[in-house]
Amino acid sequence: MSREMNSMKHIVAIGVRNSNLLCTQSVPLDLPLSRPTRIICLARLVKVRFTTRMKPRVILDIGFLGHAHDDQAARRGAQRVVQHLFEGLLAANECELSYVATSHLAGAYDFLTAHGIDADERLHFRPAQLSRSRWGRKIARQVHRSIENRSLPARATRRGLAEIARLCLRGEPSLSPRWLDEAQIFHSPHTPFSAAVHQHPRIRKFLTCLDFIPLKNPEYFPGNYHPFMDGVLACLTPENFAFCISETTRIDVLNLSKMPPERVFVAPLAADPEMFHPVTRPEVRAAARKKHGLGGAPYFLALSAHDRHKNFPHLIECFGSLVESGELAGHNLVIAGPNPGRNPDVRTALAKYPKAGRRIIVPGYIPDEELAAVYSGATAFLFPSLAEGFGIPPLEAMQCGVPVIASNTTSMPEVIGDAGLLLLPTDRDGWCQAMLKISSDTNLRTELARRSLARAKLFSWQRFIDETLRGYRTSLTM
Repeated sequence: MSREMNSMKHIVAIGVRNSNLLCTQSVPLDLPLSRPTRIICLARLVKVRFTTRMKPRVILDIGFLGHAHDDQAARRGAQRVVQHLFEGLLAANECELSYVATSHLAGAYDFLTAHGIDADERLHFRPAQLSRSRWGRKIARQVHRSIENRSLPARATRRGLAEIARLCLRGEPSLSPRWLDEAQIFHSPHTPFSAAVHQHPRIRKFLTCLDFIPLKNPEYFPGNYHPFMDGVLACLTPENFAFCISETTRIDVLNLSKMPPERVFVAPLAADPEMFHPVTRPEVRAAARKKHGLGGAPYFLALSAHDRHKNFPHLIECFGSLVESGELAGHNLVIAGPNPGRNPDVRTALAKYPKAGRRIIVPGYIPDEELAAVYSGATAFLFPSLAEGFGIPPLEAMQCGVPVIASNTTSMPEVIGDAGLLLLPTDRDGWCQAMLKISSDTNLRTELARRSLARAKLFSWQRFIDETLRGYRTSLTM
C-alpha cells in the first residue's frame, strides 16, 4: 500500500468519528498522520460518490415552518423560502437530514408528521428550562429523560412531551450536545443560532440571511426588531457561513460583518412553477374574482404583507390622484396580503381620496393555490417597495405572464431586469404615467408579458437547492 501511496500526489482522507464517515477531501502526502487523528488513507480510489453512510449530516431548524403550520397569517415570503429549502433538501437526498425547532416546537412536530416524516425519530428537542417550581423541575427531568430514551414506550409519548414543552417552556428548546456532535452542519434558514449551537466548536454553522431592512431602515418597523437583528449579526462571525437570497443581501452581510467573502454564498429564490403560471381560462379567473370580491372591472394588483416599507400609501395616492382627476377610468386597484390593518398609513391615504376609495379593494390574505388566477387577471402588477432582500411577489407575477411596474431599488433590478418598468419608489409622477401607459397600450402589455415569462425562467428552486448544496460541500473542505 505504501508503494501505491507514494505514486500519488494526493490521497483522499476520510475522517472517522464514532465509526461514522464525516467527509472526504484531498490531503497532501507529506501531511503527518498520527494515530490519534484516526484518519484512514486510501489509495487508488475510484470516483468517490456520496453513499448513504457518506452523506453529510445536516440539522435544519424548522421552527419557522412550525409557526406557519399553526398560524395562517405567518405564511409569507420568508415561510415559502424555508418550505422550499425543506422540500428541496429532502428531494435531493444528498444529506442525512434531521431537524430542530428553536421555536414553535409543537407546530414543527405536526408539520413533519403532515409531511410523512417520523417526527419521533427526526426532530431533536430538549426543553431548556421549564417552570422554576418543584413540580416544574420534576416535569423537566421527566421530559429530558423520556426524550433521551429511544425505547418504543418513550417514543410513543413524544408528541405529548412536545406539547408540554410548548405550554411550559421558559426560554427556547435546546439541542443536546450529543446530537450536535453527530452532525457536520447546522443550518438555520431564519432565526439566530441557539446558545448550544453558538458554543459548539466543530459543527459548521450556516445562517440564511433574507434582508437587513429592520437594521438599515428601523423607521419602517414600529416594533423592536433590534434583539432579533442583533442575534443575526452575532451569527455572522468569520468562522461561520451565510446564505444570502440576493447579491444585495450578500453585500449587506459583508458590510455589516467581518465574514470572509468565500464564506458568504448567494442562493437566489424562485417561484413555484406548479403554483404560479398563466391562467388563461376565463371561468377560473372569474371564480377567483368572485371569491375574493375583486369586482368585474379591470384591475391593477399589488400583493404583499402590509409592512410600511412596502409603500402602499404611495400607491394609493398615485391611483387616487388619477381617479380623482378622471385620467384613469374603469380600473380598480387591488391590494392583497395578510394583516391589512397593520399599517395605519394605508387608512390615512384611503381617507384622502374618498372617490377612489370605492375602487380600491383590500381582500386580505389570498391562499397561494388561488394566487395564479388573481395574478393572471391583472392588467399589471405593482410593487412600489422601498427596500427588499429579494422580491418574490414580482417574480410570481412575471411567471404568470403579467407586466410588472416596480421600484428600482435594492434587489429588485436583480430580479426583474429589463422585463418590467422600474421607477424610483417615491416618483409619484413616474408611477402615475406608467400606470396610464400600461393600461392604454396593448402592445406594451404584450411585450412586457413576454419579457416577464422569459426572465422568470432564470430562477428556479432547483438552482436554489443546488447553490445550497454547493455551500455545504464547500464548507466541508474548509
